[in-house]
Amino acid sequence: MSDQGIVASQPYISLGHRHEELSTLGWTVLTPEEFSDDVVGTLHEFGPIIPQFNGQMAFPITRKPGYEDLPYSQSMNGIGPHTEAPVYGPPPRYLALHCHKQATCGGGHTGLVDGYEFLKSLERSEPELREWLDDTPVEFVATAKPGEPGQRRVKEYILTPTEGGDIFRFSYNQFHYGDVNPSREALQQSLVANSTSSLARFAALGEAYFVEHNIPVLIPDGCLLIWDNWRMIHARSRYTDPARNLTRYWLA
Repeated sequence: MSDQGIVASQPYISLGHRHEELSTLGWTVLTPEEFSDDVVGTLHEFGPIIPQFNGQMAFPITRKPGYEDLPYSQSMNGIGPHTEAPVYGPPPRYLALHCHKQATCGGGHTGLVDGYEFLKSLERSEPELREWLDDTPVEFVATAKPGEPGQRRVKEYILTPTEGGDIFRFSYNQFHYGDVNPSREALQQSLVANSTSSLARFAALGEAYFVEHNIPVLIPDGCLLIWDNWRMIHARSRYTDPARNLTRYWLA
């Protein structure tokens, strides 16, 4: 009997434990065997893929010329603690990084910290500041790429309750330089370094909490890191290996 026209189907792999990790820890790492090269199809199990700042559904996270002195995703520089796209209403629920080639220089880690736990720590140590956060919206500004014209702006509370969950917003670049993707000119002076404002205090405490508590994840080649962007603060350590190559997805 001929088997022409019969296509062997891929065995079904349950991702229930990954959904559980995402719910409990706020992040999870999928191995290549768990998505069999079907990254997009697998990501749809966690949420629909949505356009990023430049309209692309998949954004390359690799070194591009022109950003050598900027804290930007397509540079090799470190990027301070932040949640993704705080100017979106709402921001992407999940972020995913598919690692094609990881840096071999000892850098390029994705650091992750639970933002909800950070806010709980403020309730204990800084109750007045925590109350200020509940009462005071913050303006977030984002240029699609550093130095480009046109910006998105939104004024939102640091923690915004919604039916789908609480949205936590944080951005080192925003607090220090007034833009999620600051220009070279904006980097000349921090807005909070010598400030006594409540926002400056919040920024400093958030950065210190991140340094103390972050989990550095070096995504193995072929693997897929997914985290809850409404909950987790993330950052990237500096790297020097130009071969590092990842693709970023935003999920609603």
